[in-house]
Amino acid sequence: MVIVKRKELSLSERLYVPEIVRGLSITFRKMFEKKITRQYPEEPLVKTEVTRGQPRLVVKDDGAIACVSCGLCEAACPAYAITIDGGETDRPIEREPKRFDIDMLRCILCGFCEEACPKDAIFMSDELELADYSRQALVYDIEKLKRPAAAMRRRIEYVNRINDRWRDAPRPPMLVGRDAPHGAHAHSPAAAAQRPHAS
Repeated sequence: MVIVKRKELSLSERLYVPEIVRGLSITFRKMFEKKITRQYPEEPLVKTEVTRGQPRLVVKDDGAIACVSCGLCEAACPAYAITIDGGETDRPIEREPKRFDIDMLRCILCGFCEEACPKDAIFMSDELELADYSRQALVYDIEKLKRPAAAMRRRIEYVNRINDRWRDAPRPPMLVGRDAPHGAHAHSPAAAAQRPHAS
C-alpha cells in the first residue's frame, strides 16, 4: 500500500495569483512578436507545380478526355474514392468512361491515380479549396472533373519531367537487357563479361 502525502499549498498558491500573472506575461510577450500565421483567405496559399491539389481529368484540344476507363486509377486509389463505369465509343480509343466519380471527402490527395494512369488523363491540380453544403455535392462527376489541358500545363510538364528523369537514369547491371526478347541478351558481350569464369 502506497500512501501519497498531499503538499500543503501556500496562500498565494491557493489564490493562483502567481500562475495567472505568469500566464498573462506570456500572452503579453507574444502580442509583440512577429506573427507567423497566414491570414487566410486574404493571404492565399502559394501554389507551385509541385502543389498536389484535387485530381482533375485533362480535356484534350479536340474536346475529348484521354481516359480509356482502364480502371488503373480506381484500383490504385488507397481511399476507394474513384468510381468508373466504362462504355464503348466510336473514337479510336474504343472505350471511354460513361461515369467517372471522385468522392472528394475520401480523396487523400496522394497522387497515386496520377502515377497509375497510362494515358496521362488524370493529374493533380492546384485547386485546394473544398467546401459545400452536402456530402453528395462533394462527389465530383466527370463534368466537374474536366479541365482544359492548357490549365493543367504546368503540372503536366512537371510530371513529364519527373518521369523523364527516371527513364534517363542508368539502369543497374542486373536489369540491363531485360527489355530485349527472351534469350536475346544471353550471348551479348555484356552478359558474357558478367558470367563467373571457371577457375
